[in-house]
Parts: sequence; structure tokens; C-alpha cells
Amino acid sequence: MHLIGTLIARLRSDDSGFAMATVVMGIAVATILAVAAVAATNSDIQLTGRSIDEKRAYEAAQAGVADYSYHLNNDNGYWARCTDVPTPNAVNQMNPTTIKTRPVPGDTGARYSIELLPATGKSACSTSDPIGTMIEGSGTATSTFRIRSTGYSGSGCATNLRGSKCVRRSIIASYKRASFLDYVYFTQLETSDPQTYENSSTINGAYTQCSKTIQQGRYDSTIPNSGGRYCDRIVFASGETIDGPLHTNDALIICGTPTFGRSPSDLIEVSATDPGWYSSSGCSGNSPTFKGQFLKEAPTLTPPPTNAQLKNVPGALKFTGQVYITLSGNNMTVTNGSSTLYSGAVPTSGVVYVSNSSCSSGLNPFTATYPTTSTCGNAYVKGTYTSQLTIAAENDIIIEGNICRGSSCGTPTGAGLLGLIANNFIRIKHPICPSSNLGCTSGTISSQTGKVDYHSGRYEDAECSGGVNGTGSNSNLRIDAAMLAIQHSFIVDHYDCGAQLGTLTVNGAISQKFRGPVGIVGNHGYSKDYNYDDRLRYLAPPKFLDPVESAWHMQRQTSTG
Repeated sequence: MHLIGTLIARLRSDDSGFAMATVVMGIAVATILAVAAVAATNSDIQLTGRSIDEKRAYEAAQAGVADYSYHLNNDNGYWARCTDVPTPNAVNQMNPTTIKTRPVPGDTGARYSIELLPATGKSACSTSDPIGTMIEGSGTATSTFRIRSTGYSGSGCATNLRGSKCVRRSIIASYKRASFLDYVYFTQLETSDPQTYENSSTINGAYTQCSKTIQQGRYDSTIPNSGGRYCDRIVFASGETIDGPLHTNDALIICGTPTFGRSPSDLIEVSATDPGWYSSSGCSGNSPTFKGQFLKEAPTLTPPPTNAQLKNVPGALKFTGQVYITLSGNNMTVTNGSSTLYSGAVPTSGVVYVSNSSCSSGLNPFTATYPTTSTCGNAYVKGTYTSQLTIAAENDIIIEGNICRGSSCGTPTGAGLLGLIANNFIRIKHPICPSSNLGCTSGTISSQTGKVDYHSGRYEDAECSGGVNGTGSNSNLRIDAAMLAIQHSFIVDHYDCGAQLGTLTVNGAISQKFRGPVGIVGNHGYSKDYNYDDRLRYLAPPKFLDPVESAWHMQRQTSTG
């Protein structure tokens, strides 16, 4: 404006017509510039104010996610109560008529609301069926639920949260409970299954002493009634690689230089406190390589006590007593002795359950044989698959041949997913026969002592009675599946006998209570090649069981503007 005043003064003191025209023109230009400057200044002020509101609205949305996560971590069932949660809260059904909000702590004036986004095909969260209405049942979002947190900031929010003068920013967060499928290898206890000891008195004592973790004193004293024997030390040894994430409720025992994980994205979790791993006696130069993040004091994960809930899945295909299941693409054949019990497509429920008729004896892997029939709920499984299926057995699952995803046992292909869940053992069939009877298939050696002594970082041979691998033993076996042995182990029968069987390749996940041996390094059984199926981070076989009381964690977070 000072420029305009100067031009007017010059106009008054100049008599030249040309000068007059020039000055008038100058006044006009200066006026236009001044008006433009004022307009630009006001625009900048408005833009700056909106930017501040956008920032505050986004921070408010983040505060809403943090608030919901806090309550969920303190109460695993918070989500299942839908909007019926303690006040004050900002929890709403999706697209509510009246939006319930909470202020962001501090004096920003911003607020947030939380909407529960129902599962695909559902309209709202229901406390009478929270799983059915909130938890996604298929696709890459299987076993997750979502919320939308919206932040509000601006002068118009006080009267109309949906109005143009109220700035809104939203974040969609998805949550998933910790799962056994998050790991290529999960164990509760890093020691041999008590059933692998040599006599009933030692077995009974082992259930007491060996069900402790290292830090609870597993090796502080001998097994009761064992004649001075300590619980077995199952180690991770030089040359072994865990190609994926790992979790143990125990501590790791190291002999040499094993490798854990493929990259920092693979979590290597132990529930033990510092140091989280221990050197095995008789081993030197113990130094594990952690390519994955090594996390101590991780929350413990506990399987449900049984798989009985799978028996009650609507549409589950059910059998009683021992059966043989052969998979072929999207089909399966189920037999019992010479009888065919089922031949057709995999059930639409995706679940097969095999119940006991009567079953009292527990497995001894050193004396295992393979009778044609049994009243125990055992499922023998082999074949190739392209469908999605979970096979559950009230007793054991016995793997009697390759189980491969795809139409053959080449590179795993297709969208198939297979879950194997046994209440007791998941066993690999390995018949041991006398050297004079190489053709036996059921196994006839049953006189082993089962005594496997630990010396200098390795296990010495048990007494195999001169047995050899019988017909039906599988060299270089492959299993593409997610496996859970609830009360016992994933194990090779007679792992300490017979000639070496090559490599046991697992593409999927192994979860077990105790460590199950699959061989004696360099002498018997298999060497290990365990690989994580990364699809299991987001997908699961039908109705695969989750840990009891497992915590929810945020799987992903997306800003929606």
C-alpha cells in the first residue's frame, strides 16, 4: 500500500499528460498486485490450517488404533464383546448413525472413533456369534479381524463429524492371534518325549522331570526311578539350518554352529530369559548364527488339550478306528483293511476326523509295528493334493509315503493346504525287520530296549536286535504339510535302527510338545531339511487349531485417507 501512496503523490506533482497516463496505469497494476498478495496470504493461512487439521486427524486415527490394541492386549476377548465394552470407549458398529468418539489426550481438540468391520458377507459384529461375524474364514485374511479408526480435526467437527469443515483421516488395522503356523518349528520342551525312554518306571519319572524347561531345573537332578539317568539333551548341531521362523517355550541347546532363520524377518523366539541358549556338554566352539531376529522372553504358546473340537465341525467326514487315506488332487480314498470306506472329493468342510473305537496303549517308537487293523484312531496318510484339507486323529497320524502339494512330487505347486493334527504322535512309518526277513512290511522287531545313551554331544545306538529297514521304509521322504502333535512329538519310528534313509524334507510347519528324533546323525534314520511355507503367514488349512489364550497382534495397517 505504500507503493500506491507514492504513485498518487507523483500524480499530483506532475503536469505531463503522458506522465499522468503512465502513473494511472501504474496505480492499476499496483492495486492488482496488492489484492493478489492479500488473497495469496489468506490462501496460505487456510492451507496451513487444513494441513494442521489433516495431521491432527491422522494422529487421532493412530491414537484410536493404539487405544484398541491396548485393550485387546489386556483382554484377549475384548473384540468378541463387539460394542458392549467398558466405558469410556469409542467403539462403533460399521457406519453408525450416531458416531461415538473419544478425545485425543492433550489439548488438540481432535477426536477418534473406532468401527468394527465385519467379516466378508456379514453386516455387523454379533456377541452371539463373534467368530462367525468378525473373523475372516478364507483367503489371505484367514483368521483375522479388522477395525477402522477415524480421526477428526477442525472447526466443524463439534457440530457435524461428517461435514466438509471436519477433516477426517482413517486407518484400517487387521489383527491376528499368534499361531503355530507362524513358525516352521515350534516346541514346548527341548528334550525327548518321555515315551522314548526304555521302561515304564523311567517313562513315568520322565513325565515329571522332563516336563520342566531348562530354567525350571530339568537337568538339576536325575529322572526318578531311572537308575541315575538324566533327561535327554536334544541339540541343534553344526550343519543344521532352520529355514524359517522358530519358537520354543524353552531355551535352545547348541552343539557347534547351527543357523537359525533366513533373514531378519524370521523371528527366532525363546520363552527363556537371558541368555536364551545353552551349550551342550561335550561340544566345543558353540556359536549359533542367528540370521533371524533372536528374541528372548517371548510369550509361551500352549496347544489346546485335544483336537476333539474338530470332530464337531459341521460337514466333517468322520471315521472310527484305523484308516488309510490316499490323497489324489481334489479327491481322496479311505480304506480299512480290504474295505473302501470312502472314495470321492475332499469334503467341503475341509475336515476329516478319525476317532478311537478303543485305544489304551501308548506308542513306544522302539517297538512300533504296523498291524493291518486297529481300534485306535490312527490315520495312515500319503499321496498328492491340490485341495485344502485338515486330517485329525484322536490317536496317531502315520505318514506312510510322500505327501506332496501339486499333481506330483516335483516343486510344490498350486493353492493346496494340508493340516495334520494328532492328539498324540505324528509318526513316519519305518518298519524294522530281522535281516533274514527283508520282505516284512509290518515290522516284527519288538524286543528293543529303547535305551539311547547320550555321550560327547551325540546319541549312541540303541539295541536294534540286528534289525534292518523293512519293506515300506521310505528313502528321501517329503512332506508338504502343517503338522501339530498336541501331546507328544513328530517322530520317526525306530529312528535309531537300520541303514540311513537319506533326507527328510518338510515344506510347511512342525509343532510338537517334545522334540521328536528323526535319526541318529551319520548312522540311522534321516537328516533334516525343514523349510517354512511362507503362505502360512496369511493362510491356514481348514480349522487348524490355534494356541490357547494366545495374544492378538496387529498384522497390518493401511491408511485410507
